Amino acid sequence: MNFHEKLNEYIQMLPCTAKELSELSGLSAATLSRYRSGERVPDMRSSAFSQLCSAIARISEHKGNSTLTADAVRESFLSCEDLVTVDREQLRYNFNTLISLLNINISRLCQYTNYDTSTIFRFRSGSRQIAEPEKFAAVIAGYIAKEMDSASEKAVLAELFGCTAESLADPSVRFQKLQTYLLEAKGKREDSVSHFLSKLDAFDLNEYIKAIHFDELKLPPAMPFHLPTSKSYFGIHDMMESELDFLKATVLSRSMESVIMYSDMPMSEMAKDPDFPKK
Repeated sequence: MNFHEKLNEYIQMLPCTAKELSELSGLSAATLSRYRSGERVPDMRSSAFSQLCSAIARISEHKGNSTLTADAVRESFLSCEDLVTVDREQLRYNFNTLISLLNINISRLCQYTNYDTSTIFRFRSGSRQIAEPEKFAAVIAGYIAKEMDSASEKAVLAELFGCTAESLADPSVRFQKLQTYLLEAKGKREDSVSHFLSKLDAFDLNEYIKAIHFDELKLPPAMPFHLPTSKSYFGIHDMMESELDFLKATVLSRSMESVIMYSDMPMSEMAKDPDFPKK
């Protein structure tokens, strides 16, 4: 049984009206309506959930049934299949994973969801928490389900969800799976590519340049050393050093030409070093 079915069962069994339950629990009529329709489910750790359980028990006692306690109501709700215990950090991790894998345009996502760009940025970096995680997951899932409709995007989602791309042809199915994925708790890996990329997103190069006073550095007109035109590196560790050496050489060069660096180093290897993005 799902949460909204159990809630409606209590309302019919007591019996009571939605207005009575709303007033006694302190929940708004709109929130209770969303709970009853299945549009939303509460966080079991929230005060709203506790107030709802207590209100049902108090109404039951008022109706002459003192055996239905708040703890008993809570236990029955916890047995519901769709009651979500929202881990906001896990939600952030899953959201960043989708952003990275699908190359989602943040500006378009914010326009669609009505979330401010700065709010999304702070949530992705971990400096801010989303107030209503279920609502956030629903609108994000709605955007991705609508926009990510190409064969390649569905293939990526299928790999992530462990299903076939054909099963994701229906946008409503994509929405349901995306919403579930965003809210579900999977083991977080701190050396993951998603974590690595989220660190890169949170890093402000301009602030770092000012912090180390690099913008005040004066280079001599004549270089006291000669930069080699080529050098060989071997192994993953040397490969990481080669990228840093290349960037150092770029900084020390007096040329104003554009520079492009290509690297085929596995992102999973770079992600193992938490200091590498800063370097």
